[in-house]
Amino acid sequence: MIKGGFIPPFLINIMQGLDSIMLIDLHNFFKYYDEKNPKHVAAVEQLEKDLLLKSQELLKDESNWVRIYRSKEDKPQATILPVPFYPQTDNYRDANRTCNSSACAMCLEYFKPGTLKGAKGDDAYVQKVFSIGDTTDHAVQTKVLESYGIKSSFSYSLTFADLDRELAAGRPVVIGILHRGPLSNPTGGHMVVVIGKTPGGDYVVNDPYGSLNDGYTGSVNNGKGAVYKRSDLSRRWCPKGNDGWGRLFDAKK
Repeated sequence: MIKGGFIPPFLINIMQGLDSIMLIDLHNFFKYYDEKNPKHVAAVEQLEKDLLLKSQELLKDESNWVRIYRSKEDKPQATILPVPFYPQTDNYRDANRTCNSSACAMCLEYFKPGTLKGAKGDDAYVQKVFSIGDTTDHAVQTKVLESYGIKSSFSYSLTFADLDRELAAGRPVVIGILHRGPLSNPTGGHMVVVIGKTPGGDYVVNDPYGSLNDGYTGSVNNGKGAVYKRSDLSRRWCPKGNDGWGRLFDAKK
């Protein structure tokens, strides 16, 4: 018995903590609910009865927890940058080998809308490239982009983390892939623009030659917003994990 009505501080602390000690975590508690277990079923039925007696509002359809429980799950959406699409197949010259120029032209028009006019706007870019060098020369692409006020650099040691970082910053990436042959022994050489990423971790590209998914046998427009699997790119773009070819942009939209 406590004399004189005095309660020692340590008892006060214990009494104040009793409520929190007795509370249960419903989320964790019902994780183990088994509808085939009669004790579990009886316990839930008892909970319903107790709620009816003490808080009927919680069992109504319009209660907050029921509304939240029944609401649709927000599914993650693909993040895709609005990079315009220029097919290389209609370029005024060297249509089979100007992927690098068309890819860079897409990024130029993304960063500076209205710079290249019309559906074949990349022709003006391609013409500028050939006026100082060749389309396959990455240094030439750097110079042409800089002449338009776009700073960029080409790297031979990119990773998927670099792609993710650039996309998150709102910057597309021009990458070089081995677009021919099987995944076990890919060959070729082709430039595409990475413009987004799916919730599943694959990448959205603008491929100026068509789609790798149909072996470039379909319409060139199949390359617009094509989804290339990360697993495929890991063989065709970055087989060692840190040897991806690509162009990074030092520019803002």
